Amino acid sequence: MKQKTMKNNLYTIFTQGFQSGAFIRVGNNKKLCLYVGKDDKGNFAFDYRGKYVPVKIAQSDVITVQQGKNGDSYTLRFSLCNPELLEYFCTFCQDLIDSTELIENDEDAYKTLCSRYFSWKKLFRPNKGVMNDNEVMGLIGELLFMQDYMIPQWGIEKSLDSWMGPEKTHKDYSTDSVWYEIKTVSAGKDSVRISSLEQLDGEDEGYLAVYCLEKMSPTFSGIKLNSLVQTLLNRMGSSQNREVFMSKLSLYNYDFSPEYDNYVFTNVGFSMYCVKEDFPRLSRKTIPNAISKIQYEIFLSEIEGYKL
Repeated sequence: MKQKTMKNNLYTIFTQGFQSGAFIRVGNNKKLCLYVGKDDKGNFAFDYRGKYVPVKIAQSDVITVQQGKNGDSYTLRFSLCNPELLEYFCTFCQDLIDSTELIENDEDAYKTLCSRYFSWKKLFRPNKGVMNDNEVMGLIGELLFMQDYMIPQWGIEKSLDSWMGPEKTHKDYSTDSVWYEIKTVSAGKDSVRISSLEQLDGEDEGYLAVYCLEKMSPTFSGIKLNSLVQTLLNRMGSSQNREVFMSKLSLYNYDFSPEYDNYVFTNVGFSMYCVKEDFPRLSRKTIPNAISKIQYEIFLSEIEGYKL
């Protein structure tokens, strides 16, 4: 299974060959002046030009922020310092355009753009990949399930609301009276680890979803965490959905580190099991109260009868 990123139109515009200091106007809102191009240093940049009262904005090591006065108006400029992150910067710029599409005055546009920048700043951190192999695989599994199952089944907003994995609750997804626990195992592993007593426990019927991923070389065209995040960001639809998605991603300490592109996988199997009353699991009502924490493993070969 190959994971493809969805490059938006801004990517084509940015890569068509700008001279330093050259910009072109973008967006359909004729009442606002939004531009993309390259700053004087040759960095990809987004400009907003209008009449507003500027405030101090803290910049990051990945996106610099400049504000300058031109006559009776100001320019707010976001510049990308790391060209490896251009695809994500394009999605950021598109979000800025979308969020101001219906705004008619410069001051409100400025406040909105600042707010959107602060939301995106969480993911443009120079953390250099703080997640380990297992954490990357686990997050890939949850995102694949959102993409392949939750969104088609429940829609984008309900899928985001139901995604509880980043908040360290016992179930990865829960909506209405249904819950889903997502596990990602390496190819060849014949069991899944249940890391807490509550993960498969509950009165309501739920589902255990298992992805089997095989690790490939960095040059293989397979599933990459950054590409999967980019695909879902482009699919979110509204700025509000993107903000919720980004906020939940940040709880994993995820950022757009290029180092994650060295973790490449291929999906060699997916199975979903119905966790009902007779499913082989441990539950709180059968465990003495004096026992506070339990971890155990389930052989996948022994739960074939529960596979959907």
